[in-house]
Amino acid sequence: MTEHNPGNVQAQSEGNTALENNCAAVLSIADTVRTTLGPKGLDKLLVDELGNRFITNDGATIMLSVKTVHPVAKLVVEIADRQEEKVGDGTTTAVVLAAEMIKEGKRLITDMGIHPTLIVRGIELGIQRSIELFKQMAIKINMEDAGLAQVISTAAGSRMDGGQVVSLVGDALGFLKKPNGKKGMINLKKSIFLINNPMLDDTVFDGIVIQKQLFGQQIPDNLENTKVILLKIDLKEIEESLVKEMKNYDEIVRMKERQSKMTKEISDSIFKTGAGIVFMSSVHADEQLLSNLLEKNILMIHVSNEELLNIANALDVQVVRRKEDMGGISVGTFKSVYYDDENGLFFLENRVQRKMVTIIIGGVTKVTSQERWRTVKDGISAAQSALNDGIVAGGGAVELCISEKLKEENSNSGVDSIGIEVVAHALSSIMRQILANAGFNGFEKMAEIKNKSGEYGIDISTGKEINMFEAGVVDSAGIKINALKSAAEIVKAVLRIDRILIAHSPHNAVIGKSANETNFNDR
Repeated sequence: MTEHNPGNVQAQSEGNTALENNCAAVLSIADTVRTTLGPKGLDKLLVDELGNRFITNDGATIMLSVKTVHPVAKLVVEIADRQEEKVGDGTTTAVVLAAEMIKEGKRLITDMGIHPTLIVRGIELGIQRSIELFKQMAIKINMEDAGLAQVISTAAGSRMDGGQVVSLVGDALGFLKKPNGKKGMINLKKSIFLINNPMLDDTVFDGIVIQKQLFGQQIPDNLENTKVILLKIDLKEIEESLVKEMKNYDEIVRMKERQSKMTKEISDSIFKTGAGIVFMSSVHADEQLLSNLLEKNILMIHVSNEELLNIANALDVQVVRRKEDMGGISVGTFKSVYYDDENGLFFLENRVQRKMVTIIIGGVTKVTSQERWRTVKDGISAAQSALNDGIVAGGGAVELCISEKLKEENSNSGVDSIGIEVVAHALSSIMRQILANAGFNGFEKMAEIKNKSGEYGIDISTGKEINMFEAGVVDSAGIKINALKSAAEIVKAVLRIDRILIAHSPHNAVIGKSANETNFNDR
């Protein structure tokens, strides 16, 4: 006869309670964003503490905007944010996948008594195999392929002003295409500069635009083929407090003479280059240097470190960081420079070798402008991911195909088959959710294409079977893979947690409290 152990019963009960609560927290987030999935997804109205309102269907924006208190909910938001930062899209997909796996995993643990470790091991194997299949099915593309524009449309087309945003990103990519059809990878995040200003009109400029109000400097009328040098040299003037502390007058004089000499050497080196503009990101630049440059009608413009690096990238020149390097200054040339005094904007036009393009994003209000900025950013990130990792059929078609392949391969996988089945179930939920958001019965429609290749899906306008590549419905394989990895991270964390503990101090012993005693808000 087996001895009854009340302690084990209590521990199991608390573990189940923790799992129930954690699962509820994840499902709550997933239910909030899953209705935004796909081109027919619905929008959310977000209202902040000040009463400001804006509409979005971007999963990352929604999750980051809604207050979360539950520790697991915060974990989900954090992982989704990392997904957004890394590849720019796929956060909603990641959370929906995670929720489906956690829901099924919880059922297996609580109803069937299967140990979480066994389930997690099978899930890891299923995800590993899924990633392999994603990579096998991916089609490589370059800047010239139509699939690139289709990826941007998928990522941004259903968002606020999606059509305009897709057009802006497409125009920017057109500027960046290499002359004479030359191949080669382009880093879009370093090649496309974004300016967000609701007072301006949408513009794509072949070059760099810098927001900078100028005071006390006269802008020359003609700045064509202007030579440019880039400085990051600290020229801090001698502080008055330091002068007061010095008792030796001769020492003060010598210090000022050394500084004056250094300023003159830098000025002379600049004059020899024939430069018309000096961009400087240093915190300090003495007045004498500015005066010397103005006498020669040379503009000195203070910019941020990021702006300085963008200019360096566009011109393919080095930033001068030490006075000792002034003798071999790297000089670049812009085709033209124009200053918009009304809006405080410098337009630096590229020459033949295009390395940088600027998208100016306008909007009716600051809030709408920011939302459009996020959409542009996501479109660029999706394009970069597609260039890196290739494209796959969108609309949940590739996930459904991989789901069926996992089931076929999983017939004799032993105990691990349980976790693999969980992954297969979750992958099929993507198309099912997209169809549900479009008003269809997902199960019925998916049955029509179940045995088709990963190229086939459902037209959400007609409900008919279509080839997704031919219809231009494609996604970045990299986004899909990263979404699955993000989902796995959430799932493994949640299914392994059997208790939530309240830590009074990171250095003291942890005093536990069962999850049902812990106050939280899952929103």
